[in-house]
Amino acid sequence: MNANKDSYRWIWGVLLVAIVAFAGWRIFFKPAPQPPVSVAEIRSREGTPVTSFRVELSPWEHWLTLFGKTVAAAEVKVAAERQEYVASVSVEVGDTVTKGQVLATLDRQTAGERLSAQEAITLEMESKYNRLKILHAAGGASTQEVESALSAAKSASAGLKDLQTSFSRLSITAPVAGVVTGRFAEKGNLVSPGQVLFTVADLGLLDVTLDVAPNQTGKIIKGMPSRVRTPNGWVDSKIKRIDPVADPATGLFSVVLSIPPRSGLSPGQTVEAQIQDEKIADALVVPYEAIKQIGGERTVVYILSDGIASERGVITGESFNGNVRILSGVDPGNSVIVKGSDRMFPNAKVWVQEE
Repeated sequence: MNANKDSYRWIWGVLLVAIVAFAGWRIFFKPAPQPPVSVAEIRSREGTPVTSFRVELSPWEHWLTLFGKTVAAAEVKVAAERQEYVASVSVEVGDTVTKGQVLATLDRQTAGERLSAQEAITLEMESKYNRLKILHAAGGASTQEVESALSAAKSASAGLKDLQTSFSRLSITAPVAGVVTGRFAEKGNLVSPGQVLFTVADLGLLDVTLDVAPNQTGKIIKGMPSRVRTPNGWVDSKIKRIDPVADPATGLFSVVLSIPPRSGLSPGQTVEAQIQDEKIADALVVPYEAIKQIGGERTVVYILSDGIASERGVITGESFNGNVRILSGVDPGNSVIVKGSDRMFPNAKVWVQEE
């Protein structure tokens, strides 16, 4: 029993000595901490961190981005056909109307009196003709008298139809279904023949009128693909018209696009539109970040080769969606520096990072 206790004591003693020895070693022989490595030292050793892009021939398309307003493609003017006072107006600007709906009425008193008088004359002429026709059959009236009465009855009937048509037009109605976009009549106004009283727009057909700067008009040709941004996304449109003369007030030209029905747009909205002026099957394209302007005179990119950046002058084309078309200065297979290009200089050492 005592032997076992002595063996346990011996083991615990060895462990205690080992622990003390290890602690002493950690205290007296602890390695000195290394000073932190600076960013400048890393860059001097590894180079400036950059990302690169391998240039290859690829499809390219460029879209001119423009802004404009929606307008009704079919806006009908509703005019008075005779001189008369306005008796009532039934609609306001912005009201939706159906085809044939009454928009306003003109005073009917004078026209009604004329119509009533003509109805009486017509009835009298027709009655006279019928009496003479019966008398002629009995030998009591000549053929000439009957023919004269028939002519008078027909003339009175034609006059009645004209007055009925004129009377019906005292009700100003909508020629198409749509929205009232203009009201130029008030109760009590005296209107003249041909005077426009209302404009009604068919909202099923909309155009977009774009404001285009003079330096852009030469790039736009009728037939180019175009599209308009709507609440439902981009929808295809067509170039309907390119105005040849600029607005004298703004100096801008107008390009009119026609858009399909049910686009989710309404007249008067400001919208974004795009016209495709370039579509190339094989083009050289680089990210916009790869381009560097030097002194406002030279445009360059930096080509990566064996960890060294070499400067290359380039001629650029249009830019779109963060990319730039390269017309000359870069070849397929070149790796151009993208992120970090603003810190580049000829023969700079670079450290390529993964995206």
